[in-house]
Amino acid sequence: MRISLFITAACLLIAGAGVVMGQRSEAMTMNIGTQQDAARVAEAVRVADVTPGTSGIQTWTRMMELGGLEKFGKAPQTMFVPSDDAFQTLSSDELKELLSPDQSDKRRAFLARGATDSRLTPEEIAGKRVSVTTLDGRPLTIDATGEELLVGDAEALDVRRLPDGKVIYVLDHALTR
Repeated sequence: MRISLFITAACLLIAGAGVVMGQRSEAMTMNIGTQQDAARVAEAVRVADVTPGTSGIQTWTRMMELGGLEKFGKAPQTMFVPSDDAFQTLSSDELKELLSPDQSDKRRAFLARGATDSRLTPEEIAGKRVSVTTLDGRPLTIDATGEELLVGDAEALDVRRLPDGKVIYVLDHALTR
């Protein structure tokens, strides 16, 4: 039942994307490639954050603003983002490191674990179990066959589609494996 609610919510979100698209700017059409491009992607995410959802992603947005994904050469098309509540489950030391401008390698690894250059919409994965490779080269299984949509060992709480087609799945905890 929960997966059907999730897919219904995703369809409603997509149908309502025209409101957000009306605010479309250059920032939403850039690929990640440079520090400036990463800042533009972070700006696009803040626009997506206005979209109604179950959980905020401001902590992740701050991480994106600090940079990390711009060095991969592949633009992320799907991002698996811990909710702000999920970040609170990390130790305070780990969270400080991730948000520190001096810890770009640790932040880069964390962000890469939750991103793939494959675009995965809820409609495409509904009723399926798929495996993708994250930007850090590791496999990640997405299971949409049950009542919950599971991404690795996390549950997807919300889905957001950016005007440029990128997809964000908001998770109940950070991907650690």
